[in-house]
Amino acid sequence: MIANRRFAMKKIAIFLACTMMLAGCTELLDDSTEATTYTNQDLDGVYYGVMLNLRVEMNADDSYTIFFLEMEDCYDSLEEAEESVQESEQYASGSLIILDLCVYEELPASEEEDVEMTSILSEQSGVPYIHLNVTGINAVFVCDSGDVIDSSWVNDGVEDCAGGEDETEGAENNITSNGVENLLNLYIAADGNGAVVYNEAIYSELGAMTCLLLSDEPHMDLMQEATVLMIAYEEEGGEIDVDDPTTLPSSVTDLFSSLDASLSNSIVGTLAPGCGDSTFADTTLTFWLWATSLAEGNSDEGLSFYDFEVYAAGSDFSSDSNETMAYVTMTTGNDLNWERVNLQLSVNGGAYMQCTNPQETLGNSCHLSNDDGDTIWTVGESVTLSEGFDDLCDGSSVCDIQIKIIDLMNGNTIYESNYVSVGN
Repeated sequence: MIANRRFAMKKIAIFLACTMMLAGCTELLDDSTEATTYTNQDLDGVYYGVMLNLRVEMNADDSYTIFFLEMEDCYDSLEEAEESVQESEQYASGSLIILDLCVYEELPASEEEDVEMTSILSEQSGVPYIHLNVTGINAVFVCDSGDVIDSSWVNDGVEDCAGGEDETEGAENNITSNGVENLLNLYIAADGNGAVVYNEAIYSELGAMTCLLLSDEPHMDLMQEATVLMIAYEEEGGEIDVDDPTTLPSSVTDLFSSLDASLSNSIVGTLAPGCGDSTFADTTLTFWLWATSLAEGNSDEGLSFYDFEVYAAGSDFSSDSNETMAYVTMTTGNDLNWERVNLQLSVNGGAYMQCTNPQETLGNSCHLSNDDGDTIWTVGESVTLSEGFDDLCDGSSVCDIQIKIIDLMNGNTIYESNYVSVGN
């Protein structure tokens, strides 16, 4: 049995992309009771969720492409968002789009690695819908005790096996395949609603609702407002049970009345297994659980959300050591003292190595430095990630790096980046 430990697994990370800065307003729905006639073309558009955003592009011949939207950042004005796109390394690829003052990178679902996707276009009760099924190779690591853990937990800085063998050098060489497993089913309806249903094993990883809802109306701002209301509710003595939506205060459920009214008339409840009784208000419990898990171990009493941006330094590498690789900027979160945070680096898919912090002496693997020389990492501050005494990228080929940032107070991973290509 796969051990339950963390919120997200690497192989479904694309489906759990955090959209916590999503801006936008949810408009009231039309009160009209007149029947609506839908066509396949009504599926065209953007669908928003708590942890997943996607876009469906319908063609005139009813063929279609599904894009997952990975958030880059949000801005105060359209001008700032457009400037960010033009300055981005991805600008030339044309993969960046702007929605509600937020910049997203579009990732075609068909190009995702390590997963297989099949979809069908059908209709129910006169409403067209798309059903997308996602399967993947179940890669695992077997501990000496016989316990089985997910492959993404190997050499991640946290000992999951009783003997710690998952964190030893070369442990990644013992990762094995445990067959193909169903990861999720996605349902999108032309009436503007949708749902993501994960398999039971992933339900236990999420530790939250079995059905995550989607809408063509942006609603992350409502989720954030709901979180503030839930914090206030508990501070006043109220109790919220993440397994019982009836414990939500009415101030929270009222926020989603228009979205829930649309959902109640949608075919999604009958299409998606386990979603028949779900509401958008219920889904706030998933967001609440995720938000509170990020806040564990923070010195501040309130919730803290962390997000970072990693971008290549543009260096041409050689056989020398201590060459600059990338810059890491904290874009969201509370101040972090370097005594309680650790940045780890993986190069070309290798084991994660611990970097020395700005206040520490240069080490063998990798090193961080900051311009101001103080002990605090603040929002907007960039730190420089360089090689240590070891030559990690010799210039013979492009290096693909990935970083993780660990809160040393509790061992929680507060950020894990996608791969970033650096070097020649």
